[in-house]
Amino acid sequence: MRRRILFLLLLFPLILVGQQRIALEALPPHATTGGQGVASAFYGKSNGYLLIAGGNNYPDTALAQGGKEHLYNTIWDFGKRGWHKKRFSLPTPIAYGASVQLSDEEGFLCIGGSDGRHSLKEVYRLTDKELEQLPSLPIGIDRGAAACDGKYVYVVGGQSDGQPQMEVYRISLSTLHAPHSTQEWESIATLPGQARLQPCAVVQTNGQDLSLYVFGGYDPTTNKIADNTLELNLKTLEWQSYPDCQATTDMSAVASGYSHILLFGGVDMRGLYNPDILVFHTITHSWFSIPGKSLLARIGSGIIDMGDNSYVLLDGENKPGARSSEILKVTFEHEIHFGWLNWLVLTGYLLLTLALGFYFLRHDKKSDDYFRAGGRIPWWAAGISIYATMLSALTYMAIPAKAYATNWTYYPMIATMLFVAYPVVQYYLPHFRKLNLTSAYEYLEVRFNLATRLMASGLFIVFMIARMALVLYLPSLALSAVTGIDLRTCILLMGLVTIVYSTVGGVEAVIWGDVIQGFILVGGAVFAAAYLILHTEGGAEGFWQIATTDNKMRLFEWSLDYRHVTFWVAIVGGLANNLIYYTSDQTVIQRYLTTKDTESAKRSVWMNSLLFAVINLVFYTIGTGLYTFFKTHPERLDLTMSQGDAILPFFMMSQLPQGIAGLLVAAIFAATMSTLSSNINSISTAFSIDFWKRFRTRANDREMLCVARIASVAGGLIGILLALSMATWNILSLLDYFNIILGLLSSGLGGLFLMGIFLPRINGRSALVGFCCGTITVFWLHYHTDTSFMLFGAIGMAVSVLVGWLYSLRNNTAA
Repeated sequence: MRRRILFLLLLFPLILVGQQRIALEALPPHATTGGQGVASAFYGKSNGYLLIAGGNNYPDTALAQGGKEHLYNTIWDFGKRGWHKKRFSLPTPIAYGASVQLSDEEGFLCIGGSDGRHSLKEVYRLTDKELEQLPSLPIGIDRGAAACDGKYVYVVGGQSDGQPQMEVYRISLSTLHAPHSTQEWESIATLPGQARLQPCAVVQTNGQDLSLYVFGGYDPTTNKIADNTLELNLKTLEWQSYPDCQATTDMSAVASGYSHILLFGGVDMRGLYNPDILVFHTITHSWFSIPGKSLLARIGSGIIDMGDNSYVLLDGENKPGARSSEILKVTFEHEIHFGWLNWLVLTGYLLLTLALGFYFLRHDKKSDDYFRAGGRIPWWAAGISIYATMLSALTYMAIPAKAYATNWTYYPMIATMLFVAYPVVQYYLPHFRKLNLTSAYEYLEVRFNLATRLMASGLFIVFMIARMALVLYLPSLALSAVTGIDLRTCILLMGLVTIVYSTVGGVEAVIWGDVIQGFILVGGAVFAAAYLILHTEGGAEGFWQIATTDNKMRLFEWSLDYRHVTFWVAIVGGLANNLIYYTSDQTVIQRYLTTKDTESAKRSVWMNSLLFAVINLVFYTIGTGLYTFFKTHPERLDLTMSQGDAILPFFMMSQLPQGIAGLLVAAIFAATMSTLSSNINSISTAFSIDFWKRFRTRANDREMLCVARIASVAGGLIGILLALSMATWNILSLLDYFNIILGLLSSGLGGLFLMGIFLPRINGRSALVGFCCGTITVFWLHYHTDTSFMLFGAIGMAVSVLVGWLYSLRNNTAA
């Protein structure tokens, strides 16, 4: 009867934190000899079954009355029929080992432990069907902790036959798929500071890289519990230390969402068992606690991530010498309501955008109107359009997310646009205007040959479709996670509306749409930055103090390391990537051709450069504001948020009033659609001019206009379909991923235009050879080295130009 009442009580929420609902549910208890559970066992899951192996308890007499500890080698599983003892068992009774969950199919690892006399070094993989022995640890370890990052398993802390051990060991998971592998565990670091027995360890992202976090742990030499948290960056293998919420040991910990770690139970120096859920945020390094219940006050428990933001807490010690048999399922849910007022604002914006396309339909009577707006666009509108095109939702969300997670070291890359503008207006732009081009790739046929033009145009179309899918999918994923709007609905709304207005209105509708969207983007960004600064604890003064103390506005990383975004990597990469954008991208070059003359086009480039340098400061300020705001209000974060780039829309939806939130979400839609419309129009232009008109020379103006509109619809639909197919992708940072794609696919194009403008002796064959070598080089760098993706564009262009120049010298010498 007592358990039935308990079960009904636990169906109700534990507590509400902001919009976070946390609920407990009792599962059938796990009882062994004497009706107790166990503690310090191996815990995991396999093929839908919960598993408990080994562990200890005091089955006959309580510890306080002189009872003796009993260790088990039994393995239990929990399925549809409740708890069931397996027919196979551990080779020996074991407790105080460490568990690491792999996939549900692969089961989990049972690492080390003690048999009551010695520390063990054996490692096993346990599934619901078998127990498989794997390479042993270098030494026996018990009371340690273990974690996994998907590639390696790590073991940290603990003792070896009574002596604290300070090494951090790891082994590759590839050993699971090669049973006869000779690979062994390796030491990769040494614990700094005091020894740690019975700590807990979790792998979680720090916003940029994966790190191993170590919490708690008892030092037998000082009789103290560690009061700091350790972070080992798994990329650099460098340690960081952060002050702890409280000195607690023997907790159960698990990663939650994108950047949280949840800690259950534990005991402090006074012997008090912790009933609360402690929460550590790995980006702001802030703590808060969720008031819990006595049922959570345990040590030596197991914690299993069940997916869908649910965790199962198993067994453990609930008072000295007593073992709990309770199995609890803890579920975190975040309430999301977009609201009718937000929908009203968003719908109004989408209808206005559609009306814009039909308004400009009356102007597009000729193909030149459709592709170049008849040269009617003012220079300032063209400049804003270039900026809005480059400022996609990837930038709108990803730059704040990157600054929130790291600092301002990416900003110098943006500022290099001020230096790139000079060669663009002085050398490239006059060539494009003088030849009266419609497609940028017409120049490549004039300068080199037809094959170069077709290859470049075809590659650009492929790149645009890939970029269009990314621009649609990734923001939609983030928006869907925090607004509750279905992912497919987001993609289809933005995609279809953009196809209609850009297809109907041509480039003129696209440009004036960019102007309107640009004002919405900037206005929303300024409002968000001001709100975050003023609502940080302490206001503007608090914002500045936290940002400067935590180095969140650091611009330069002085290092020669080519693997990270250091100062020279940002400068070199920024110069190259901006040069690629503004000299070989049809979406930008097409804007040069919509103004009435060359001088107007030059002014539009300079205006865009200034907008980029100044307005992007606002986006970096938003990122820093997100950091300071949530560092002072950590309990307002969503523990279940799995997308790092969703932090800005999450802030909009969770902190701003209805209507204002809808307006800022509309700004993200605007950022997406401004880039999307330019991509669609440029795909249409490239296909119509470089392929259709080039091989169908007799096509009249009406036919070209019809082909252009069909190409717009087809390109847009392909992009939408590709975006819908990306649902299984796992991308840590939108900004990083976008720059990787840019470097891999477009560096060679930048090299072609560089060769064409500045190296007149390079012919078509030499240019193609250089292009191929540059593209192959960056793909090789991406897959076989740790070179920063920011350098892909610079290296690809440099190799293309160098090989093309050397090949041309060889041909000239041979001739």
